[in-house]
Amino acid sequence: MKNRSLFRRLLLGFISVMLLVWLANLALDVYETRTAKRRDMQRELRASALRILVVMQTIGERPPEQIQPVVRKMEGLHYALYKELGWYIPALQTQVWKRGQLVYASPDPGLPPTDAAAGPYGQPLREGWVVSVEDDPATGVTVRMATEVIGEWMLQVSSIGYYFAPLLFSIPFLLLPAWFIIRVGLRPLKYIVGEIEERSATDLSPLAASPYQELSPLVGSVNKLMERLTERLEREREFLVDAAHELKTPLSIIQINADTLTTTRTVQRVEQAGEGLRAGVQRATHTVHQLLALARSGGDRDHTSLAPRDLVELVADRLALAGQIAATRGIEIELQAPERCLLPMHLESMASLIDNLVSNAVKYSPPGGRVSIAIEELDGGVTLSVADQGPGIPADMLRKVFERFFRLPDQDQAGSGLGLAIAERAAARNQGTIRLDNRDDGPGLRVLVVFGTGIT
Repeated sequence: MKNRSLFRRLLLGFISVMLLVWLANLALDVYETRTAKRRDMQRELRASALRILVVMQTIGERPPEQIQPVVRKMEGLHYALYKELGWYIPALQTQVWKRGQLVYASPDPGLPPTDAAAGPYGQPLREGWVVSVEDDPATGVTVRMATEVIGEWMLQVSSIGYYFAPLLFSIPFLLLPAWFIIRVGLRPLKYIVGEIEERSATDLSPLAASPYQELSPLVGSVNKLMERLTERLEREREFLVDAAHELKTPLSIIQINADTLTTTRTVQRVEQAGEGLRAGVQRATHTVHQLLALARSGGDRDHTSLAPRDLVELVADRLALAGQIAATRGIEIELQAPERCLLPMHLESMASLIDNLVSNAVKYSPPGGRVSIAIEELDGGVTLSVADQGPGIPADMLRKVFERFFRLPDQDQAGSGLGLAIAERAAARNQGTIRLDNRDDGPGLRVLVVFGTGIT
């Protein structure tokens, strides 16, 4: 697909505005031609008819053959006005009645034919003509004069050059300055494009602020994008460093025990090395799974991908999987929820959120303890809470535990320090927020996940 030109778009816009102005001016001239000119000729025609009527008052008793030369001379006076101005001489029709009898009619064969029986008020009138009928009741004389409107003719024939000449002459004097102004006006935009193109792939420093009000939002948006990219790259770099550091320990354990298996000959040492090898592989496998879950939980956060699903059913399914681990330690899992709770969610990340919260609660609860899970529907949203009976978390570390690979000091439980980081990112992907609180009714931690903007 061929790229569109912003320069061409602006230039065409300028031409369109110019054409609209010209068309508006043309419409105004047409209106004046069809109305103002028509009224002017109507007044001129009435003046000529009144002059003939005045003359007829003095010669009205003469026979028709003496009246006709006089009226013909009066017609000449009407024509003389247009001859002096050098205009096109319009066709004219003059008819004079005396006591209902036609005594004079213009001999021009191109004019509408005269119907003497129709009288002065019933004569046919050609399209584009105006008429004036004046009568004198005292003498019984009626004068009817009709003429074509000059403006109508000019609009149809000679006005083509009159109307198009200003447009054609103005094109070089308007388009050339417009072309120059648009090119100069787009230079700051080209400067920004050039500044971006000259940068290396690793240069994400902000662009210089634009002095132009129209370009400031563009520069600001690009700088915000670069800032987000910088933050993301920094997070990814830290993630890779932390992941490598976290995997180094189990890999070292695997390496040491593998070397031991190849060099030792005693049964006891072989068994110890095999147990250490299995523990290292298990820890490395768990860390890799957690790293994959963390990467998936922070994937596409487009909320349009969320689909309504039953949260109660999903939680029940995940608890069925966690129930086996809880049973081996004698831990009871309790679920309080309505029959159904529809919630827009991303299924995979929501399942990861539930699994991490429940597994942490089971892991840190003492043998024979209880894990309480509750789903509650409130105005504008849904809350999911998971409470355990473990040691809890010091108040000053309630936020720090969401950092990747962070583990509490003197922690004796195995883990990678990624569970809560995964839960936080999974909650955000499902339009939720997560909060930790130590329980008031005894030892333990309560995790509250709030879905929906209507809940605080």
